[in-house]
Amino acid sequence: MLPEPSTFQDDVMMSAWAIAAKHLTRGQKDVTRMIAEGIQQERKRCVELMQSALGSDAQIAVFVEDPRYDW
Repeated sequence: MLPEPSTFQDDVMMSAWAIAAKHLTRGQKDVTRMIAEGIQQERKRCVELMQSALGSDAQIAVFVEDPRYDW
């Protein structure tokens, strides 16, 4: 069960609204694409955080960016 909307942080809600608005203003209605874009943005942010903390050669970041990467 999802938490009540009031339990989400403001930045999460703003990101969700921004992604939805971008898609809806283009006439797109596929919710799956909206969710996928949100996941991609979050992965990118996590990779950037890892690279910042561990250095640009942090090998683990590639697995966050692409979980299907060949181990």
